[in-house]
Amino acid sequence: MRNNNGTSTSGNSESTETAEHQRVGKFRARMEGFFAKRNLNGALFFGLIPLSTEFGQRVGKLISLPQLKKLAVGRIPWTPLKKPLADCKVALISTSGVHLRSDRPFNVNGDPSFRVIPKNAQAGDIAISHLAYNKTDALRDINLVFPIERLRELAAERVIGRVAEEHYGFGLAPNAEELVVTAKEVARRLHESRVDLALLVPA
Repeated sequence: MRNNNGTSTSGNSESTETAEHQRVGKFRARMEGFFAKRNLNGALFFGLIPLSTEFGQRVGKLISLPQLKKLAVGRIPWTPLKKPLADCKVALISTSGVHLRSDRPFNVNGDPSFRVIPKNAQAGDIAISHLAYNKTDALRDINLVFPIERLRELAAERVIGRVAEEHYGFGLAPNAEELVVTAKEVARRLHESRVDLALLVPA
């Protein structure tokens, strides 16, 4: 197909689509590499029961499934991405208990609140308040549970558009109902900040 100037437009369209596929592929590969490095076998339930064992997994399901069933009512809303990844503003939401060292720590016995972490936070600025998993590796490399440096790299490489101004950390919530209240507040803030994509990073 040619435009009014007599130049081909199909080639431009194909090259744009190819570039977007490459960006998405690079983004996916980076995230898969990130999750592959996470040490999930050392996770602990309240620091006592290894979740990697059959008993630990049963205990985890016994506690979490009833709460999830209460929340999973009706269809899960699916929101497709409406713009190229290279144009998206991306934020992190981590349930690993991350927060700024200058902020009030989470109550490790149960805390539905969240903490705001700015995009320019450095690894040394971030602490973890959580007892339900082994934090040894995360304390060595905060990117395992809060990959802010990886996100900045993706922005520098133009794989994503830009890093959001604010990111969010959650601790160990006492129950799902209380968590929903604060999660809605975070969703409101993300919407007001015009965030296009939020990466949910579990502990």
